Amino acid sequence: MRIAIISDIHANFPALEQTLKSIEEQNIDAVYCLGDLVGYNLCPNAVINEIRKKHIPTLAGNHDVKAVEIHNDGSNDIESYAYQIVGKEQIKYLSALPAHIKLEYQTSNKLIKILMVHGSPYSNREYLLEDKNEKDFTNIFLDSNTDILICGHSHLPYHRILENPNKKGSYFHAINAGSVGKPKDRNPDCCYAVVTIEKTSNLSKKDGIKVEFVRVPYDIEKAARAIEESPLPDVYAFMLRKAY
Repeated sequence: MRIAIISDIHANFPALEQTLKSIEEQNIDAVYCLGDLVGYNLCPNAVINEIRKKHIPTLAGNHDVKAVEIHNDGSNDIESYAYQIVGKEQIKYLSALPAHIKLEYQTSNKLIKILMVHGSPYSNREYLLEDKNEKDFTNIFLDSNTDILICGHSHLPYHRILENPNKKGSYFHAINAGSVGKPKDRNPDCCYAVVTIEKTSNLSKKDGIKVEFVRVPYDIEKAARAIEESPLPDVYAFMLRKAY
């Protein structure tokens, strides 16, 4: 089973288009999205419509929640422009997105539990960074009763392996899928993760599952110029170019 994980598209439709083309070129069995479809860019409706068209299970990111709140409050200040351009039908979709996705895979030696979140199991605004204290990180796995935790939000891709303190020789896997539409790791190309789980996958080994990060080029300069020609702050274009 090869699972593609996309996250943090942030209304960047050209980036999503190229990412989905990349996914279609691979032997992918399922695609999941960790949220933040909107914000920072000009094509939130196109992004949402494509995600719906492809029937991709999707979580509510903090920016998706913010868009719903702004529409409910009727805010019309310029700082809210990226959210104001989200259509009513698309807002209705965002308002119904779940906070978590849970999967279970039966391998030859155990049931592997996967939890997908936007930020953390506790909040879509909490950052789970790669250098998080090991004890605090493993406690999240124990509290959530999961073996593999997949998140987004920070836009910083990583795969960190932690030993289960309650079961020596068994490992947890923390995965951040990076960002499709607004990377922050100094590489402006789109990023998504591919997780491979096989019948023989064994979490008593550090390499019990395979995690790949795929980078996809797109016309970044065209996307950045479109931002500069819009009411959005020019700094959003600079962020795209420099990937921070």
